[in-house]
Amino acid sequence: MEPHSPAPSSARGRGRRTARPIRSLVAVAITLISLIYAYAGAAGARPVPGPLPTAEIPNFANSSLVDFSYLRSKAPHGFLKVGPQGTFVWRMRGGRRAGKVVRVRFWGVNVSNKSLWIPHAEIDRAVDALSRSGVNLVRFEALDSIGALLDIPGHPGSRTLNPEKFDTLCYWIYRIEQKHINYYFDLLDFRVFTPQDGADIVTNRGARPYAVFDPRLITLQEEYASELLTTENPYTHLRPVDDPHLALMEICDEHGFFINPQGLDRMVEPYRSRLQEMWNQWLVKQYQTRDALAAKWGSDLGPSEDPLKGTVAPPTLPDDTGGIRDPATMTPRLTDTVAFLYEVQRNYFHTMMTYLRSIGLRIPVTAVVSNDVAPDLASVASECNFLAENFYADHPRFSGKMWVGKYHFRNTNQLCDGSPGGFAPYTATLRWEHKPVVIREWGTVWPNRYRAGSLPEALAYASLQDYDGLLLFAYKTREYANSLTYFGFEADPTVWGLYGLGALAYLRHDISSASSHVEFAYTPRSLFTFPNGGSDADRLAWIMGLDREISDEPPALPVPTGAPKDLLADLADHLELDLPVFPRSLSDLLTSLGYSPTSVVQAVESGVYTSCTQQITLDTHAGRLLIGTPRTCAVAGNLQSSQPLVAGVLSVTSVSPVGTVMAVSLDGRPLGKSRHYIVKMVTVAENT
Repeated sequence: MEPHSPAPSSARGRGRRTARPIRSLVAVAITLISLIYAYAGAAGARPVPGPLPTAEIPNFANSSLVDFSYLRSKAPHGFLKVGPQGTFVWRMRGGRRAGKVVRVRFWGVNVSNKSLWIPHAEIDRAVDALSRSGVNLVRFEALDSIGALLDIPGHPGSRTLNPEKFDTLCYWIYRIEQKHINYYFDLLDFRVFTPQDGADIVTNRGARPYAVFDPRLITLQEEYASELLTTENPYTHLRPVDDPHLALMEICDEHGFFINPQGLDRMVEPYRSRLQEMWNQWLVKQYQTRDALAAKWGSDLGPSEDPLKGTVAPPTLPDDTGGIRDPATMTPRLTDTVAFLYEVQRNYFHTMMTYLRSIGLRIPVTAVVSNDVAPDLASVASECNFLAENFYADHPRFSGKMWVGKYHFRNTNQLCDGSPGGFAPYTATLRWEHKPVVIREWGTVWPNRYRAGSLPEALAYASLQDYDGLLLFAYKTREYANSLTYFGFEADPTVWGLYGLGALAYLRHDISSASSHVEFAYTPRSLFTFPNGGSDADRLAWIMGLDREISDEPPALPVPTGAPKDLLADLADHLELDLPVFPRSLSDLLTSLGYSPTSVVQAVESGVYTSCTQQITLDTHAGRLLIGTPRTCAVAGNLQSSQPLVAGVLSVTSVSPVGTVMAVSLDGRPLGKSRHYIVKMVTVAENT
């Protein structure tokens, strides 16, 4: 939400005062030790001149010398809804704005399992730090893990809430609500179902993919949801279903058939046979007779396979190598397999949505599947209220089993990534049917040396694509909380040191959303292909807004006539493209449609992308991002240049080769006229 402008005096007084409007903000080189000095001083008063301290960064450090706690509205509000424009909204319940519908964005963090179970006094300190850093949403992640809510020592099974852990969770909720911070639950994540629960076997993490189709496992999920959501919080005296601060909910985390297609080949009994039975029933419904199925599948139907006898082998998928398959190469059997799995997932989401509504849950709900597999995301978009996923640059890689042995990192500059796997194109695959999008986990993790550019990049393109939430993963309170470590951003000045500035810029909508849009239409023929991930066309997301829809018929593509057209001008009237784009590159596709090579095509070829708003420029060759808006400016990534690097009124010359310099107006006025603003530089941070 937008703060009042100008900022409250508690924030204004912390900014620098100037005698006259700024003409240019100039950042000179700042050494790492002075950066750490400023960051360590954020927990208290301003640093005073004198010897530079060498103390560790304290637990629960502030993001900035500026207190950004004023960013959250203190007015009571109703339950979060999805408004007619496809954004999150609240209807205000009290005060001068009672009855008014307001747009809501979320800027937050994840607090996961081990970091949750801490004493009340430490929760108090953590919540205070989150509030001062501009956080307005906390996602409580992996609540069903070993050692978490459903784990009671000496008690077999996972059907009872641990009263001590539940009390701690309730206290977290109570304290963040006092700071007007909202919360977000995920239901099925790490839970291991056992025979004591009524499951047939001890399942793997989250019972993937059995939990999306087995009736008993679905019933157990409903039971847990009811206990978690309808048990009164002893501190707030509200059940979560009655608590307006519960903003968002996930049915499942990183689940389903498509996220791990090899899992279909490894299914164990009795779940394998149950899915085979459902598959054969589905085929009978589609074709009625074996002869009709044989006429469609041809030699793909084995001589002993008959859906009427239940003998058609269980569905399998090819290994997902990424990219996208030409629909013309799809066999009918594979097309039916994708369609069947899509429908099973839709039914699961529909069942869970219906149950959650039946117990009184009124807020937006999603399910998290693959980030960019079209039929996977379409199954969520068809039944749920918003879409959510992750983006990680330089996520740990493993030589064997995940999270076992040594971790491996590329240590490359993410701002050099011109592929469909970059932040903007990869996350833009989440926009379906004009529904809200939340990047509920993101980060470029230590020891990547270039992670100082990650926050400006996420801020820039979440704003351009007009996403509804951006949540850093993670905020740790215990394990290595005073050291740089994987996913531990609370101690990382290169990211946490900019977090409050990012909160203000994002919640205030300083960076404009795209003025031009492309919509990709999926017909059943193009939707039910596999692999079916992101395509080269998604690189348009660095320039304009993207959306996806399910369509009965492909859109009528424009026919090139006369002189080359201006794509951005055409997009004012909304362009629809049929996907998948195969095998043409984006440049070839747009050129074939008659668009001028001097516009978007040239950007794609050069690797320099300027947004249609003219506020963001990404140079993938230089590995540099520039943000220039009236109230927020930033230069991020590779700072080596023979000339000053200019973004809006910010001009940067640096001897530090890597980093981010960010300037944000605190009083709501343009930086060129602001009297209360903050300029901050982060470079490289390492453990001593």
